Amino acid sequence: MSEDATYLSACYLLYGVTLAALVYRRSERRRTLLLNVVILLGYSVPMLYALNYRSSGGSGLAWLVYLMGALGIHWLVNFIALIMTVVRNNPTPN
Repeated sequence: MSEDATYLSACYLLYGVTLAALVYRRSERRRTLLLNVVILLGYSVPMLYALNYRSSGGSGLAWLVYLMGALGIHWLVNFIALIMTVVRNNPTPN
């Protein structure tokens, strides 16, 4: 496995763990999962295609960075939503 594939695998794994925790914590599990998978496929499929088949002259690094950046932003949004569900469901004692 190449170093790029290792980095992407780690990014997708971190995203998947966060998504699984978010889906577990939310009451609308199916909707949360479906929405996130559609968004994930929406940007991953074109960028992975470009990374694998349109990366001539060193543009593969740019596609890798774009994909990792998009995954990072999507992960951050889900992580914030996860934190909000944890805070909202655990009231502070007086």
